[in-house]
Amino acid sequence: MEALYQNIIKYINTLDWAYVITFILLSYAINHYKVTEWIANGIGITIRTRYRVLIVGVIYGIIVFFARDYTLQRVEHLLQSFVFAIVFHKFIIEILVERVFPKKDKRTTTNEYL
Repeated sequence: MEALYQNIIKYINTLDWAYVITFILLSYAINHYKVTEWIANGIGITIRTRYRVLIVGVIYGIIVFFARDYTLQRVEHLLQSFVFAIVFHKFIIEILVERVFPKKDKRTTTNEYL
């Protein structure tokens, strides 16, 4: 059991936490503000949220890789940080935000369905 804890702590320590936090903030900002409308109006296409997050993560990962002058060994840690950030964002942050700030129910009338 002790070996398991040590491996988990080693995994958590190898993550690039600056990348994880900034990637989550970037994804949240792009998906919850008018950036998506601006992109849709500019390019003329709409992309589903999950694909936007993946595209942002890959582009941001490439920028971080070159900006911080990572070696190929650090690419694995950056990829692990990317996967961890997606899982952490989806399962923990979004669930927490939905419970703290529930979405408002839209009242629909029968005329909207016609």
